[in-house]
Amino acid sequence: MLPPDKKPKREDIYAAQKIIADISSGIYRSPAAALKELVANAYDADASKVTITTDAPHFRSLIIEDNGIGMSIDRFRDVIKHIGGSRKRVDGETTPSGRKLIGRIGIGMMAVAQLGSRFYVSSTVKGSPTRFIAEVNLDPYHRDDIALASMGKIGEEGSVQIGAVQYVDLIPESIDAHYTVITVPDAKSGLISEMTSQVRKAVGADEPLSIDKRKIAKFEELIEIVRDSKRADIALDGYYYMLWELALLCPINYSKSGPFETHHREIQDVQLFKPPVVKSFKVFVDGVELKRPQLFPNPRAFNYSSPNPKVYVLDFDEEIARRRLRLTGYIYAQQPSVDPEELKGVQIRIRHVGIGKYDRTWLGYPFNEGQKFGQVTGEVFVEEGLEPALNIDRDSFRETDVHYQALRAYIWQTLREKVFPEFKSRQNQYRKTRQRQAQTDYQKRFNLVTLELPAPITGETEYVKTSLTQPVISTWIGVSQSGLIFQKDKWERFAEDRGLKTEEAQQRFIRVLTVLVSNEMLSDLTEDEAEPFLQALAVAVEQ
Repeated sequence: MLPPDKKPKREDIYAAQKIIADISSGIYRSPAAALKELVANAYDADASKVTITTDAPHFRSLIIEDNGIGMSIDRFRDVIKHIGGSRKRVDGETTPSGRKLIGRIGIGMMAVAQLGSRFYVSSTVKGSPTRFIAEVNLDPYHRDDIALASMGKIGEEGSVQIGAVQYVDLIPESIDAHYTVITVPDAKSGLISEMTSQVRKAVGADEPLSIDKRKIAKFEELIEIVRDSKRADIALDGYYYMLWELALLCPINYSKSGPFETHHREIQDVQLFKPPVVKSFKVFVDGVELKRPQLFPNPRAFNYSSPNPKVYVLDFDEEIARRRLRLTGYIYAQQPSVDPEELKGVQIRIRHVGIGKYDRTWLGYPFNEGQKFGQVTGEVFVEEGLEPALNIDRDSFRETDVHYQALRAYIWQTLREKVFPEFKSRQNQYRKTRQRQAQTDYQKRFNLVTLELPAPITGETEYVKTSLTQPVISTWIGVSQSGLIFQKDKWERFAEDRGLKTEEAQQRFIRVLTVLVSNEMLSDLTEDEAEPFLQALAVAVEQ
């Protein structure tokens, strides 16, 4: 603290205008992340359908339309005056239909700035006989440092001017209509470059699925191509990768089969996971309905020799720092690896919306698990809490937030105490089961070929404690209809003395002996002759 006997001097704190310009021109990692915010706004507006038109394959313009409750001109003017404020689209924590709100409209509106510096917004609310159309122009504020000087205007609440709006209201409209349409007439050159894969083409990339080659009819086609690929960004061009990433982020449902399909491979405990359902909300891009693209197992795991994939269900509900944190989810483990690469790790979803890409570090998991990291994936569905930890781009979290730390501790504990320890135990159990099955199959084959011999004996070896009344080779071995019979205590001593310590060596000894007895090759041996013979046979099979 400052010394109490000294008078402190004061300086104001300023942020460079260029920082404000950079934030207002686009804070999102990718086009899909920016579009996700507009989709989230539509979800908060109680829309049942969002339609995105991209002008593919040229991508010179974009249109984002939803059938939500819409905005009046007064509401729109309020929104653009409070970019970054805490005002929600509707009062309270839920929409009129009861949906839990995803976010705040102001920052989401600025997502359009990453797609184009000039755009139009048209909207109306049900019951209103009119609509408005507004032109939002941010271009003069993002050209160069000279233009930045115009940002010196300070508005209410210390806000800084970042653009200008012109609008026309009272345009006649049906009183039953309700919608919001955002139109970007001139997409940014960087967006066009990304969507047309100009850099990819320049280096000779040739993706299996490209908008230049064909247009998919159903999103499931894209899912199957990516499911069979090592990396989604190699399998898809810029446009289709945007669709795939947007589908990962939007509040929509899985494909009909997702996220787990047991047609090709059994999945242990899959019935314990109940996927959250998004009600009455769909997203279409250029006529194709998006679906969450997670679908496991991937084809490389269909017939891979390994334990069956397994689902570990997540369920957490506690009060942390007087705030409730409630979540569900799953961790999925499979061998040889999870494909594509982009689905390795964990993705956190808040009220159905994906917060950024999959985190391959599992929130910074502090142990080295080697290749096992590439064999696990997971999703966390946060139903309550964690929102204050979101950064401004809603793409990452502040790691100092207590909810984030509680979530991280829970995930780490699940990995450390359940998932990773079971890799070894499940592998050992699988190996033993395979060995038993192989032995059973081999014994069946052996019995079949033995039946062709003159005096066949088949079946499993029997170990008995009583002495035999009709010895065949020695005082401790005999024959029954089911196979060879050994006097237990003498057999164990013999096996130990002759080096037949492993089960495999003992089984080899018994099978060779069975063939010889079944072929009546040992019927004339005396007990004195049998002992050295058995000794030699044991040495022959002990390795």
